Amino acid sequence: MTTREFQGIELERVREHVWEIPREGEMRAPARVLASERLLEQIGGDKTLEQLRNATHLPGITNYALCMPDGHQGYGFPVGGVGATDAEDGCISPGAVGYDINCLSGESEVTLEFGRRRRIGDLWRDFEDQRAVVAADEEVTSPVELFTTNDAETVFEVTTETGDTVEATADHPFATPSGMCDLDEVERGDSVFVHPFVGVADEEPPEFVVLDEDDFADENPQLVRGLEERDLLPLKSTDDAFHRLLKLVGFHTGDGSFGSNQSWFYGDPEDLETVAADIEAVGYTASRIYERDREHEIDGRSFERTEYSVRATAKGFKRLLTKLGAPAGRKTESDFGVPGYLDRLADWQKALYLSAFFGAEMSAPDAMTAKNLYCPSVSHNRAVEYAAAGEAFVSDLMRHLNDLGVRTNALETVERTETTRGETVRYRFGVKNDSENLIRFFTRVGYRYNRVKRERAVLAAQYLKRKERVVDERARLAEEARALADGGLALREVKSRLDGVNGRFVERSIYGQREGRPRPPADFPDFEAFAAETRVRPNFTVETTVESVTELGEKPVYDIGVAHDAHNFVADGFVVSNCGVRMVRTDLTYDDVRGKEEELVDSLFANVPSGLGGGGVVEGNMDTVEAVLDRGMDWALEHGYAVDDDLAHCEDEGRRPDARPEFVSEKAKNRGKNQIGSLGSGNHFLEVQRVTDVFDESVAGAFGLEEEQIVVLIHCGSRGLGHQVCSDYLRRIEREHGDLLDRLPDKELAAAPAGSELADEYYGAMCAAINFAWVNRQLITHRTRRVFERVFAEEWEDLGMDLLYDVAHNIAKKEVHTVDGEDRELYVHRKGATRAFPAGRQEVPRAYRDVGQPVIIPGSMGAGSYVLVGGERSMSETFGSTAHGAGRTMSRTQAKQEYWGETVRDELESQNAIYVKAQSGATVAEEAPGVYKDVDEVVRVSDELGIGDKVVRTYPVCNIKG
Repeated sequence: MTTREFQGIELERVREHVWEIPREGEMRAPARVLASERLLEQIGGDKTLEQLRNATHLPGITNYALCMPDGHQGYGFPVGGVGATDAEDGCISPGAVGYDINCLSGESEVTLEFGRRRRIGDLWRDFEDQRAVVAADEEVTSPVELFTTNDAETVFEVTTETGDTVEATADHPFATPSGMCDLDEVERGDSVFVHPFVGVADEEPPEFVVLDEDDFADENPQLVRGLEERDLLPLKSTDDAFHRLLKLVGFHTGDGSFGSNQSWFYGDPEDLETVAADIEAVGYTASRIYERDREHEIDGRSFERTEYSVRATAKGFKRLLTKLGAPAGRKTESDFGVPGYLDRLADWQKALYLSAFFGAEMSAPDAMTAKNLYCPSVSHNRAVEYAAAGEAFVSDLMRHLNDLGVRTNALETVERTETTRGETVRYRFGVKNDSENLIRFFTRVGYRYNRVKRERAVLAAQYLKRKERVVDERARLAEEARALADGGLALREVKSRLDGVNGRFVERSIYGQREGRPRPPADFPDFEAFAAETRVRPNFTVETTVESVTELGEKPVYDIGVAHDAHNFVADGFVVSNCGVRMVRTDLTYDDVRGKEEELVDSLFANVPSGLGGGGVVEGNMDTVEAVLDRGMDWALEHGYAVDDDLAHCEDEGRRPDARPEFVSEKAKNRGKNQIGSLGSGNHFLEVQRVTDVFDESVAGAFGLEEEQIVVLIHCGSRGLGHQVCSDYLRRIEREHGDLLDRLPDKELAAAPAGSELADEYYGAMCAAINFAWVNRQLITHRTRRVFERVFAEEWEDLGMDLLYDVAHNIAKKEVHTVDGEDRELYVHRKGATRAFPAGRQEVPRAYRDVGQPVIIPGSMGAGSYVLVGGERSMSETFGSTAHGAGRTMSRTQAKQEYWGETVRDELESQNAIYVKAQSGATVAEEAPGVYKDVDEVVRVSDELGIGDKVVRTYPVCNIKG
């Protein structure tokens, strides 16, 4: 048996084009990939196989979780995935149908691994190489898997009582005490969670060799070989291991020691676990956490304390630390200094070393007076004979901290002390304790490997930010009082104007009895009181209050997805969260269209709304949306946008009887009311095509298709309404069925148990969204028919513009299938897959029941599309499903790096006689032919497996995109 392995997942070849991931562990069923060798290479290149395997954990999953030949990575469930779950004791999963990606403005800064922050709009360059900070049960980092961008959406600025701000779309989720809530559910006075530590601005570090074999020329060759095997020689300034070693060297310089070949680190047990993790990450073994009681004597006073430590016993690790600057002997009797290579590093790298040293040696934030903090300080001792080296070491710490924008007090020589080993000198410096400077230190540098100090830094930063906001407001009021008085108002009138402000404060402001800025009011809490009532969560987030949410207008927006189950990341300090197709045939031939391509594409673009935002064929209101959600294509027929024949050639006759509009949120309805009859953006399009090849003349005849015939393909869905339905129910599932989510390997699979109230409500809402999608495509068809009438000067009926078929792509439907010899009702989830029922099924429209359901598979705009017919083996192999398109091989971000939209458009016209019009060049670049799989290969696999048989091939004439 042939086997293949991708990223640790092994597949066994069952037969030609069928690959199986065997059931193991908690999998409830095997998983199968339907692909040729060439397609399998592409499918195995991202997270598709992992997501497919995860899908087998869904309760009630039946037979197999399936990936069609066009499969590629999605959110939670792969695009091109099919999964059938028992409708009685299984589940229904919005994640296996598809849902929305919400967005932040490009200026929002994401906190990344190693204490870096970067504008989200700049992450496109290398997002797949980055790890973002995730506020899970604890603070962790997680790979960034997805990066998305939209040209423009309405954004809002959120401002908190501490002055933190972020810009996001209304549907972007924020972490609140009630769970993740969309921004438009957050109001003034509500609470959100923030992560005050944001780090240092990211920059590309200069690359140089920090250590190489020459630095270990006098060492045992076996030691050198061990370093090389761990990829630690040569050690470059850009290596991940170097960044971890920067922290370890900094901490060890403060709270570490060496003994023979052992490297010891001292601290609290929880912090030492983090140290141990970094030791392991660079390739060495860390010990367990040791514990012992030790007696100490300071200034004649004896006391006992418990000491905790962790060690690494490898000589190579010890030599690595010392070569990087960790002091080898007794620290007070050494001439060590700050490593010289720090001067060559990026600021965020310097901060790694400094913050780890400060975690060991700098004092924690503490109150000096009730409302003012001490400056955190570092004291450092050296024997008199090494005093100059000690002074240089501390001076360099200060200099590097100043380089990071954190000002320090002057260096002090605090005292000289006689010890049993001789006289020592103590140096000390502190972080200058004005509020803004302290906030910069606590939120950008802070302390590493020390949870207690980090928690105090979170509290201190929040306290000082809140205090500064209050003082700023009081300074504004003082200035206003002076201005009113200078304008001639009497003191009494000024006090009246500034109602609610303390009268004595107004008097001191007017009569110049205050030096400098005002103090906080008497009722402003003391720091210790604030600290006592404010909880820092284990992930270093803290609750704060929203002061305002302000609409800013439209801006380009971005989003990222992380691999971690928490599906959140930190942006500007806030914790935020990770269709279908139809074909219309015509009686026109390609010769009839030649010479009119530009007129046709321009007229279609002008008359069929496309792009982001609102604007549809009809100006809807809530009554209209309710009717569309309830009656589907029946509504379109009643209002003159459809004819009876349209309904007869539509899946389910264009109406899901299970639709329940009352379970669609008002927010979703509002998003949809101005989008009825619009393409949207992304991969949605309207394309005029010609039939180039006929493979099955009998079925093609039944479909009314022949060579050189002109057809129109419309690919779009339920727009913002459908996305919002999925988002709404994902949030509810997280709140109401967290127990089920906890048992799934990926929370993006989010499922509600079959038979539960939530499952029934989601199914009703989803069916309503399907009705909306059918009407959406019908109104575009109506407008397309009108355009053809004007361009070709004939009525659309005379042009033979009849609907061939309309089929949904992202859907979960209750269907009856034979499983183990018995008929069972299942929820068949098709995410980026299409139904492909063979002849004889009652669900197939009467006109096609003798031959089978038409299956429409769009390709890229430069490669053509296909019409298939449901294959005889589809019911036994794939729950009556096949691929829904070519399937992407390249992210939208990468596509915009690889292609220039105008160039793609010009080449399609000059080389392929394909005319393309879009809202932007970026849209064309995202959909360039080269970003998709070979649709010919996808269809070949479907045809040879017998799940969807080739009927005709079509080729683009002109195309409009959002």
